[in-house]
Amino acid sequence: MASSPNTVTGIGYDKKSSGRNPHGTKTAGASCTPSPSTSMAPSATWTTCPYVVKDGVVNPDVRTLNGPMAINSVSQAVVQNAIAYVLTQSTTYSQNIARFIDTFFLDLATRMNPSIDFGQIVRGPGQKGRSGTFTGILDLSGMVKIVNGIMILRGLGTADWSSARDDSMSHWISQYIAWLKDSSIGRITASRPKYDNTSNHGTFYVAQEAAVQLFTGNRDGAASTLENFFGSIFRDQIAASGEQPFEAVRTRPFHYRCFNLEALIINAKLGDEVGLDLWSSKSKYGATIQTAVDFAMSVKVGNEDITELAPHVAAVAAAYGDSKGKYAAFLGRVGGDYRSKAFWLYDQPEAFSRKEKRAERTENRDGMEVIECPDVFSGGGEIEIDDGVFVTCSDVLPLYNW
Repeated sequence: MASSPNTVTGIGYDKKSSGRNPHGTKTAGASCTPSPSTSMAPSATWTTCPYVVKDGVVNPDVRTLNGPMAINSVSQAVVQNAIAYVLTQSTTYSQNIARFIDTFFLDLATRMNPSIDFGQIVRGPGQKGRSGTFTGILDLSGMVKIVNGIMILRGLGTADWSSARDDSMSHWISQYIAWLKDSSIGRITASRPKYDNTSNHGTFYVAQEAAVQLFTGNRDGAASTLENFFGSIFRDQIAASGEQPFEAVRTRPFHYRCFNLEALIINAKLGDEVGLDLWSSKSKYGATIQTAVDFAMSVKVGNEDITELAPHVAAVAAAYGDSKGKYAAFLGRVGGDYRSKAFWLYDQPEAFSRKEKRAERTENRDGMEVIECPDVFSGGGEIEIDDGVFVTCSDVLPLYNW
């Protein structure tokens, strides 16, 4: 937890192919791979050859970048050091957080700019090879953990999180919020995931938006963001069975089910923070977050990693209860020594806003069938659920009737 903080200035794109400010975070789209000719040097493919979309396959360019690793590392380090500070009251951990935030966000020599202009960039010819994609904002989803860690220090009044540092970070976040609203990528991302599809991009976008609103003290704005999501997009995300059609249609369905569940659970936890019981929210088909977790527990995962689901099972057990012990049994079967895992600490019942009306789900589908396309297809045609990944109503509709 005390290692040197990662920065965005060491990211390794060839200067001839990027020529950009080293403070502009670059992360590579994870669904594309290059398609070069055998006679062409690999570096020439970066600007000459179009990339081919392969859903669920990691772009090899990711391995050449520090950006994704740096963003994920600093967010995890901030929240873990905050928890360590709470448990020990040792200023070693609060000083670590201050140093990480200074290096990654505030120091002009090493900071990330308050924008994601090159997020999930896909090399190749034309404009697309020179700027990021609408999916890149997802790469800063760790902002929720950063906000969480800082707000813990704020709440405890530690001297290491000074008012000057807080003001500087608030300024950075305010600039980032402005970029989200005003930049071309931000405007595309705000419209596409939030209104034009119902996939994990939209769910994570809302989590990030609500978190930064909380950081700036806009609790009403955060509550509105969350309520709008659960009153609109969420309603088409989960079928009566608990299936998530917009994730199940992907090439790695179990992973994407878990990925969207992660964001849904974050949003429900953020709701707890602003006094909303979003755990009880239901889709059009009567399904809750619990329904989706129960379904994911029941499917065959094939070659995918079943342990991805373990943190979400723990969260649902804490939020809804586990009187029959089915969640504890699942965790014992797939999670190993799950009580020693970090997620078990995060997901204690005391950390949730429990409501008396919230009860464990009982199966009751009432023969419900979907006869209309989800709202996102009201304009007809296909929608883009990831960069270069398109689906139609006919792709997802059968999954609602599982």
